Amino acid sequence: MASSRQSTNSDIPLDYFEGHESMDLATFLIKIACQNSPIAIFLYWYLKVEVEANFGNKQISEFYSSVILKLQQALSSGNSACKQTLATISSQKKFVDTLVDIAKSVADSSGSRSKKLELLKKKLIENNDLIDLKGMSLPLDPSVHVKSVQPESTTLFSSNLMPMRLTFSTVRGNITPYECAEAYTTIFKRGDDLRQDQLVLQMIRLMDSLLKEDKENESLTSCNQKLICSGHYFRTQLLDLCLTPYAVLATSCSEGFVQFVRGATPLADIKSIQDTLRTFRPSSSAPYGIEADVLNNYVKSCAGYSIICYILGIGDRHLHNLLLCENGKMFHVDFGFILGRDPKPMPPPMKLTSEMINAMGGQNSEHFRAFVNYCTIAFCILRRHANLITNLFSLMLDAGIPDISIERDKAVMKVLERFHLQLSDEAVCQLVVRLIESSLSAKMPLIVDFVHNVRQYMSN
Repeated sequence: MASSRQSTNSDIPLDYFEGHESMDLATFLIKIACQNSPIAIFLYWYLKVEVEANFGNKQISEFYSSVILKLQQALSSGNSACKQTLATISSQKKFVDTLVDIAKSVADSSGSRSKKLELLKKKLIENNDLIDLKGMSLPLDPSVHVKSVQPESTTLFSSNLMPMRLTFSTVRGNITPYECAEAYTTIFKRGDDLRQDQLVLQMIRLMDSLLKEDKENESLTSCNQKLICSGHYFRTQLLDLCLTPYAVLATSCSEGFVQFVRGATPLADIKSIQDTLRTFRPSSSAPYGIEADVLNNYVKSCAGYSIICYILGIGDRHLHNLLLCENGKMFHVDFGFILGRDPKPMPPPMKLTSEMINAMGGQNSEHFRAFVNYCTIAFCILRRHANLITNLFSLMLDAGIPDISIERDKAVMKVLERFHLQLSDEAVCQLVVRLIESSLSAKMPLIVDFVHNVRQYMSN
């Protein structure tokens, strides 16, 4: 048995948590933050957003401001590592303020998108602080230390808010001499509240962990218990559904960072998914001429996102916010509508198109049957953790998340209802099959995708 003196992965001694039963939450979090720089950084930005979000409520806003002050005081009076973390937070704040000023200046300028991009690159080149970031930890991912922005790799997206795609030269560690590492690309958005996206990605990350590491599911496997899915027996197992829970960090109620996933292409820009995968990873011996692992990645990720998007009621699904990677992994982005809300009429239970299924070989293929089985098994596993998922979701009821605030008293129940806890596992398997069939037969999404493609073409 492990000793209580051993450390966890975050280097916090296990006995550190003993004797703090009566400690208030703010003090508890600050104590942990003083032991862990990434936690301190994220805590600062979460608190900063709460100060702004509660600006209309002086008492709450001042409370969060006081917690920030206590955090800064604790870091300032701590050891050298704490002082370095405080300096990093200060540098990050200056860095974000600079990006906000540049983004505002570019947005307010006249001219075409190409003119705005030219102005953006000019401002990045002229800003000495962005050219020498001195190995600062990136707010989005504190494990990434950035040396400088790369103006030549910068671009503006064509959407109305014109988010900036920024690429940084990175280094290993934040001390000199610099040892160059891979470049890191992120999207900086201004005029967009990313708190809801941040919540959804946290839930996706949680569900991914539950599927991979569920101890209850492991015990079921050891007891040789099985799920009955689509008329076949499948032993329950730990599932890796090849999800892509990219990082998101709101730095205010209207700005923030989104991790840019390299090599990802919107399905709207792909005529044939199967042809594209064959081009990415050809194989003369595998089915459909595609490397087996790549096709399996595609099938698994389609299943994972189909189930998760159904459970969370994620809406506004169109082919521009479904992306495909060269390794076959498909993932969803932009979670502006959740809990069943959707700006489009008659949305299907899952975002599935005939082209997505044809890439698996069609509805009579072995890979499509595997897709259905992954969906049913994943749903049955996640149902066992419905209380955990909804309890964590309930903690966000007062966080000002847009789609939760609309019907705050019904938000948790909307998620809970999607688990269909009154049904047996066998009945749930049959339900999932019906949801897939209903999604594939829906006609309205075809019209919606066509209209969206026309709008995108006109805006470009």
